[in-house]
Amino acid sequence: MELKKYKKWMIISIVISATSLAIIYMMSATKQAEEIILTIHPLIILVALLFNLFSWMAWALRIKILASALNTKVTYSKAFKIVMVSHFMASVTPSSMGGEPMRIYMLTQDEIAQGDTSVGNATALTLGERLIDFIFFGVTLPILLLLVGLSVDLTGVRYLLIGSGVLLGLLGILTFYIVTHPHKFNKLSKKVNKLLKFFIKDKSKRKRIILKMEQEFGVFSSGIISLFKHKKWHLLATIATTALMWSFGFMIPSIILIGLGLPPIWLLSYTFQMIIVLITMIPISPGGSGLAEFSAYFLYGQQVPKEFLGPLIVVWRILTFYMNLGVGLVYTLHYIAKGK
Repeated sequence: MELKKYKKWMIISIVISATSLAIIYMMSATKQAEEIILTIHPLIILVALLFNLFSWMAWALRIKILASALNTKVTYSKAFKIVMVSHFMASVTPSSMGGEPMRIYMLTQDEIAQGDTSVGNATALTLGERLIDFIFFGVTLPILLLLVGLSVDLTGVRYLLIGSGVLLGLLGILTFYIVTHPHKFNKLSKKVNKLLKFFIKDKSKRKRIILKMEQEFGVFSSGIISLFKHKKWHLLATIATTALMWSFGFMIPSIILIGLGLPPIWLLSYTFQMIIVLITMIPISPGGSGLAEFSAYFLYGQQVPKEFLGPLIVVWRILTFYMNLGVGLVYTLHYIAKGK
């Protein structure tokens, strides 16, 4: 893995996010804006930072549980490393879902996992995470919208929300179809074989590649099916850690609001955060930069006084996005330094 090729995306991500924050800050700025930020008690900042840390820890635990379900041994410290490197990759690649390929890659490395850790199993674990996220969002968000629907105007983010919903729906349907129709892959592998003829003339080498692909796909398919049909306790534990992971992160804006001397609007803020996450999954900008800031500006602007809106979004992004990017970069550099 080389960091150089991601340097450009990291700079773009930071520039887009910083520019968005500057625009939002100017749109909502008052003479007291700086004073408002400085009034936040350091203890509130510490609690918000701890909640972000707890979110990382819950995610690492989820990876460890899923790995166990797929007969792969991953220590908690290694799972935490995967989380942090994944955070960095998600911050510097288009959409907030850019960390998945890196998680698959790291799970197949000998120093990360021991046991039955094929590419197929690593893919099953990573896609299993996303499928459980889809379930969590698919169940929780409609309930929240029913509870707070009368007090939320989604007009400004309607098309982004619809776009992300359609994208996630298609990905979910495609994944479900692939998992439940593994025999279809055999037909696809024949087409891949024809394509490989243009690049690999050695017939035996092509055959080995196709055979390996079919084997890994079989492992992936059986891994996903096993998780959802036969590993019920692992599945329940994964759903629980998923709820904790997202909830810790979603409560950070409410904690900041308390620090600003405003009502925490727990339920509304939780709903807003779910919507923002869905929107940032659209592959438009690195890490969802810009989309997150302006979506937050529109949503929180319905409940938060204008003079507090800029400070809220600036502090929230510093304590989440920039913290994830910075700490993730440290873990990524350490990972690269070890020769991976």
